[in-house]
Amino acid sequence: MHRWLLAVFVLLPALAVAQPDRVYKSLAEVDDPSQVYVLRLRGKRLKSVPPQVYSLPNLRELDLRGNRIRTLSDSIALLTHLERLELSRNPLDSLPAAMASMTELKELVLWDTRVTWLPDEFEKLDGSLQVLDLRSCLLLLDEQKAIERLLPSVKKLWDYACNCSD
Repeated sequence: MHRWLLAVFVLLPALAVAQPDRVYKSLAEVDDPSQVYVLRLRGKRLKSVPPQVYSLPNLRELDLRGNRIRTLSDSIALLTHLERLELSRNPLDSLPAAMASMTELKELVLWDTRVTWLPDEFEKLDGSLQVLDLRSCLLLLDEQKAIERLLPSVKKLWDYACNCSD
């Protein structure tokens, strides 16, 4: 009996630690901002990123797919541990240069957005960013070439470009 009781007291603190595999689907679910690693706010009709998101210090994955976000504020760069940012199916047409400081970012998904260029500062992400998804974005050939020059070592997913300028 004493061994069982001792085991409970030894294991109890381990049960209270963060659950990095827990997926939060609403900010209302968040009790302790430091315990949030994955936040999926898909299809919530958001016009901007809720300010509470920027106070999630350990956020690794942010999924904002299928909202109504047109612009991102520079505050997105406060998410210094973010590894994956999903912005697909938003009417987003540009990204803030401040994102260039997000050196933990490994995957940036911009599928079916209006983004056709990246700020020159994104050159700083060339060593850390691994995947840039620009599929279903209406990129001209010159725009694709400019992104290729900016991020030569990043794997880019995109459709064939239109050579419409000729």
